[in-house]
Amino acid sequence: MTLLGVTALLVSSLLFLRGDGAATEIKLDQNEFFIINKVYHFARLAAWGSGDDDFGTYEHGIYDDQLWLLSEHPYKPGCYYVTNEKYPRAKLTDQRDEGLILSHGPHYDDQLWRFVPTNDGFYYVKSCLYPTHRLAKYGSDDGQITSYDGGYYEDQKWKLVPRLTADIYTDEIFHFDNRQGSRDITRSIEVTKGIVRTSSLEVRNKITYQRSMEASVGVATASEEFTFELEVAFAQSTEETWSKTERIEFTIPAHKNFKVMQHKVSFSGDIAADTCTLMTSIKIYESDTAQFSDPDKFIISS
Repeated sequence: MTLLGVTALLVSSLLFLRGDGAATEIKLDQNEFFIINKVYHFARLAAWGSGDDDFGTYEHGIYDDQLWLLSEHPYKPGCYYVTNEKYPRAKLTDQRDEGLILSHGPHYDDQLWRFVPTNDGFYYVKSCLYPTHRLAKYGSDDGQITSYDGGYYEDQKWKLVPRLTADIYTDEIFHFDNRQGSRDITRSIEVTKGIVRTSSLEVRNKITYQRSMEASVGVATASEEFTFELEVAFAQSTEETWSKTERIEFTIPAHKNFKVMQHKVSFSGDIAADTCTLMTSIKIYESDTAQFSDPDKFIISS
């Protein structure tokens, strides 16, 4: 019998405090976020066109043009390009003459931003080129957003809400207690491996979708396993082939309690089409009692 195996793939360990609680860590680099103002707490940074001024904030429906990818500069640690999901050439820019704009051309230092945690779970979004400049929202209108270099106020604080959050756990996919049996029993069950989505809507950008998944897993237990399985799934040509189901035959020995456990990750976010479950490796447990030992700590509590 061949079990579903794994291969290691390292993930970045650059972690920062999450915007909604100091106790939880999230990865900034190559992760996507909703960037939400503290004072105008429904106002999410958004782009709505390809022009330099086609951006601001939006308070009503949630759409992918409100998602922003943070990409760390390779030689300037802590400084990030902030790029829109729907308009992937649109980068938030603190331009010397024009002020705050969206730039669609080459990469320059005025497009780099530093996310500085406050003591209340928010961030100041500061220009790396002009360190006194901070992203600010000075009114409730969508266009009332600017780069400000005056005093510090609450409307300069922003919350980072990741595109996806990950619930990592181990699921019991089969259990048979044969302790009272005098002979072996064979059972065949279906085992699914890969990504199973709940929505039929097409994912706009599979690369940023995958990056958000990997970032939400972070350096959690078995993260290398999950990252590898994401790579395998997204290497497939169509969403229909992101998962594979096979029937596996198990033999339950006489006088044994038997179960099969599987690692899973439930991904959820504010965009309903993003919701999915990643299913990875399995492990067989046998016991002479009602309890099962787990010496290699395969079982992950949610």
